[in-house]
Amino acid sequence: MILKFLLIIVGLFCLIGFLFGFSVLRWMFRTIFGIKSDNRTSSSKQQKSSKTTNQKNSASDRKVFSRDEGEYVDYEEIKD
Repeated sequence: MILKFLLIIVGLFCLIGFLFGFSVLRWMFRTIFGIKSDNRTSSSKQQKSSKTTNQKNSASDRKVFSRDEGEYVDYEEIKD
């Protein structure tokens, strides 16, 4: 009974170690060879399209004032 429990615990530790080692090796290969995943590429495409949409919306909603328009107001600093 105890032997089976110990074998299960050792097996779980080996599995966790294998998964951790595999993720470290995958990170090293991606860093060395510059391999990018498809998720990053698709997210960058989405960011570019959302930036273009935001630029179009902000350009149409923006008010344009000339440089000579404006009003100066008195400024008084209040110290506590």
